[in-house]
Amino acid sequence: MKIIFVGGGTGGHVLPNIAIIDDLMKISKKKGIDIDFIYIGRFFGIEKRIVLSRGIRYKGIFAGKWRRYGNWRNYTDLLLIALGFIQSIFILLLNRPKIIFAKGGFVTVPLCMAAALLRIPFLIHESDSILGLSNKILLRFAKKIYLGFPVEEYQNLPIGKCVFTGNPVREEISSIVENKQKFYKKYGLNPKKPIVFVFGGSQGSSAINKHINEILDKLVAKYVLIHQTGVKEANYFKQGYFELDEKDRKDYLIYSHIGEEMGEMMANADLVVSRAGANSIAEIIALKKIAIIIPLPSAAADHQSMNAQFLKEIGVASILDEKFLDGEKFLEEIDFMIKDKKTRNRMIKNMESIFPENSSKIIAEEIIKEISK
Repeated sequence: MKIIFVGGGTGGHVLPNIAIIDDLMKISKKKGIDIDFIYIGRFFGIEKRIVLSRGIRYKGIFAGKWRRYGNWRNYTDLLLIALGFIQSIFILLLNRPKIIFAKGGFVTVPLCMAAALLRIPFLIHESDSILGLSNKILLRFAKKIYLGFPVEEYQNLPIGKCVFTGNPVREEISSIVENKQKFYKKYGLNPKKPIVFVFGGSQGSSAINKHINEILDKLVAKYVLIHQTGVKEANYFKQGYFELDEKDRKDYLIYSHIGEEMGEMMANADLVVSRAGANSIAEIIALKKIAIIIPLPSAAADHQSMNAQFLKEIGVASILDEKFLDGEKFLEEIDFMIKDKKTRNRMIKNMESIFPENSSKIIAEEIIKEISK
């Protein structure tokens, strides 16, 4: 039996797919179901490297992006979408999958439209609290819509198709168990200081970095600071490292990019500072970490602000507006979140009561249920 997964453009589209595939492999093995996985993405996208590293069969197609602002490339990309659609027709006819799971990104549109034409059922997942453009296009043709936030947060969705599953998180993240003593020892840190983990997405965040820079000496005097700066600003902060008091330097860990260590760093943090991307939020919630969330104001359709607003309403994170933030306010909020045990406990309790525990497993079981009908 063949199942096609599609999604790409960012790690936020491909990594949840990998988490679901991992759980599908476990479930199908237990049930004695033989599944042949095929992953569809762009020819040279980030998804290709990630998928091939897992030993999953990969096929590339052309894909075009429709920009919400005026740009001549919208018209040339229409040609790429048409080419991707034709390629998809041939791929689907040759492979005849039982079902397709689409995680988002513009690469999903040509494949799923071809599937609709050939009457091959497909399922879609939306990570954010508002639908992305590709999911808006595919919504009416999809058999089921899995949602990262509760159904009532979305507008104008066909309720009968919707299932609240939460957002899948890779096992490399979700399975990490906090072990503070081991973590402090591994990195040579002061065990008397709480750990603050700051990351602004895979590229870092200049705005968050700016405020960290304003309070760096005060922050590192009180806390262990793990700081993912992004590649562009890493050298600047590495120079600032030598301006700190010698006794505090060892408690400031600077990374341009964090890979496999992400799970253990987040799991052992006392406080996480992050943007409001759906994947980051999912990892924070999976590990039950209190967080300060600073949404990216320029995110497409302002989806990060919408994500953050929901988290604020249900009381699972502190939300700060980048436009009104300065270093001192930032430090005050960090101090408050670290010290106020009542707030911390309430946030963790709210996470446990609102979001599903194992989203990737829930979705994997849903897929098995759909192909068994």
